[in-house]
Amino acid sequence: RMTTEEEEVVMVEHSDAKTTSSDDTDAVPELAEEETSKRKNNNSPEPTQIVSIGTEEDAFAFTFHEDRLNEIIRKVPPGWKVAVVSVVGAFRTGKSFLLSWFLKYLHHLTNGGESDNDDDSSKKWYEQVQSLGQDSGFDWRGGSERNTTGIWMWSQPHFVTKPSEDGTGGQETIAVLLVDSQGMFDNETTMSLTASIFGLSTLLSSYQIYNVDKRIQEDNLQQLALFSEYARLAVEADQAHQSAGVEIVKPFQRMEFLVRDWQHFEEEENYDAMEKEMGEYLDKVIAERDAKDLQETREQILACFESLSCFGLCHPGMSVIKKSYD
Repeated sequence: RMTTEEEEVVMVEHSDAKTTSSDDTDAVPELAEEETSKRKNNNSPEPTQIVSIGTEEDAFAFTFHEDRLNEIIRKVPPGWKVAVVSVVGAFRTGKSFLLSWFLKYLHHLTNGGESDNDDDSSKKWYEQVQSLGQDSGFDWRGGSERNTTGIWMWSQPHFVTKPSEDGTGGQETIAVLLVDSQGMFDNETTMSLTASIFGLSTLLSSYQIYNVDKRIQEDNLQQLALFSEYARLAVEADQAHQSAGVEIVKPFQRMEFLVRDWQHFEEEENYDAMEKEMGEYLDKVIAERDAKDLQETREQILACFESLSCFGLCHPGMSVIKKSYD
């Protein structure tokens, strides 16, 4: 069972994961070897489909594979904090490609920041990446046809250390799970099914990334408000059933708009200034509006999430969009 905890984490309350020491509950579990070139056996980490779309009887059926999700969750030691990071957005906008980069970075962190290759030890982590091949991350490809269907989770949690939130100046180890979801508005998926995928992804996540192209448009906000409402109603109905009379707090933790191919940075080498620019941009987007429908959209979003943020990502280069890119 997973229950929401403080910002960016959920608590895992059951597991049969093996740790490096049976006497030390804080020990980091032994992980399956991360294959950075290709998967050599069935024990290698890989994307696992936890929601599938379509059956022989109904092409639009929505099937939640709870056993597969539980199998991943059981790899996390009891009581550990878990950050569930998911990416949602329109189809063919690079969500799976982005998550494959996340995997490379998490692999770098779990290696203690050290390179697998001694010759690369002086390089930054992203300069050490030789390939984002299909068999070392989430499945992605260039082109115009949809690639990901349903919802997928990386089969192996990554255990990373971060500053503790108790104010003692210490550190704690958390488990990070990555979730990829089917793109919206692909001309093949019904709006009801799209809402279900978005809603379940939101329910699962402690850190949801909304992947948008070039700018945050009004329809992006309207879609977010609509789909998150489905998830919010499900949470509130469950809370009302379990704890009548208890004050209902904001149901979800963090939502970050990731603006791909952002073209308006004054200086692309000054990261502090870039972060400030995106904060100011989000403030303008989410600011109060005189028009009732526009204001209601913003109020709905603010009522659903504990925090909102925005990150602009420059264009990665034209070679990335070619089908031959690896």
